[in-house]
Amino acid sequence: MQVIGKISLAMLVTVFACTSQSALASTFTNEDIAASAAGAANAVVASADDLAAAIYNPSGLAWQQGVQAMVGSQSRYRNNNAEVGGLSYEGDANLTDRNMIAISWLPHGSDLGIAASMSSPYGSKMDWSALYPALGSMDLRFKRYTVDGFYRINNTMGVAMGLDAYNASLSLADNTTTFAGSDWSKIGGHASLRWEFSPFWFVGLNVRQGIDVKLSNSAGAQATVTLPDEISLGVAHDLWDDEMRVELDLKHSKWSAFEDINVSNNGVTSKSIVTNFNDTTDIRLGAIWNWRHDTQLRFGYAYEQGANPSDGYQPLLSDQSGHKLTAGFGGVMSGMHLDVAYTALLTPKVNATGTYAARYSDARYNLMFSLTKKF
Repeated sequence: MQVIGKISLAMLVTVFACTSQSALASTFTNEDIAASAAGAANAVVASADDLAAAIYNPSGLAWQQGVQAMVGSQSRYRNNNAEVGGLSYEGDANLTDRNMIAISWLPHGSDLGIAASMSSPYGSKMDWSALYPALGSMDLRFKRYTVDGFYRINNTMGVAMGLDAYNASLSLADNTTTFAGSDWSKIGGHASLRWEFSPFWFVGLNVRQGIDVKLSNSAGAQATVTLPDEISLGVAHDLWDDEMRVELDLKHSKWSAFEDINVSNNGVTSKSIVTNFNDTTDIRLGAIWNWRHDTQLRFGYAYEQGANPSDGYQPLLSDQSGHKLTAGFGGVMSGMHLDVAYTALLTPKVNATGTYAARYSDARYNLMFSLTKKF
């Protein structure tokens, strides 16, 4: 049976990895990766007790014995527009589905395990050619591949360390310039902790290193994108004999390290996307209700702070502050665990100044699902 389980896992991973090549990032920051987490507004850093921990806090895997695999996908809709001189222009985002995958193995009787995941946490796909021909369009895609080792120190504390690598591509086009380049990033790292510091109380910490990604094309042109350092901290509490878990998370991202995206060849810059990003701090509040045996209902609210300031707003990287409401469901079906989530992020209108002065609005809606199988 163990051999059959490992063969089935390999087939599942291979098939999904092939189908996931069509996934692309759209909004610059994507917090909604795993359905089980998204249903609780991604407030799971302290309490992730399923395979979504591989994305949000790998130390949470230290209590999940055996071999397991998760695959997930999301269908997305976005409404992004700008008002100028009484006229409204739509920023054509052309959203497509995203996919994710995670696997882990903690041998029975062991305190040490390994995990791997693939997700799309960043990216931007916008087209403002109709309003700003000189600005044009951008298609910036990131896939993050991670490997982790996790260790259960005792019954109350687990730790994990891992490596990150990004496969990125960038396409730019305006009325005078085009660029299309891709490459792998340098290797970065992350570390995490999950600790039950008191009965029914949990704390979680996840720290991720930012990475420079250099993209180039066959003509020798290059561009560099800098991803931010991130730190996430969460506190969770179980209520009513574990019937409900509530959690509050904070996530701080050092977007001030993000520099202008300059396309250059032999020291000559042909295209410059000017940014003036600010550091951000997101606030997330989630609740998970164990409604019935093996059945959970999830709810959440998050305030996601945008890195893009109104002073010197950059429309190609439309990352505005907004309020997110989420709901989700999880339960066992045909020997697998099915999770479904819906998220809606609404942003107040921004009166931007600078080169691309306009009144910008944004709304994003995600319908997500995932399947988890234990072998």
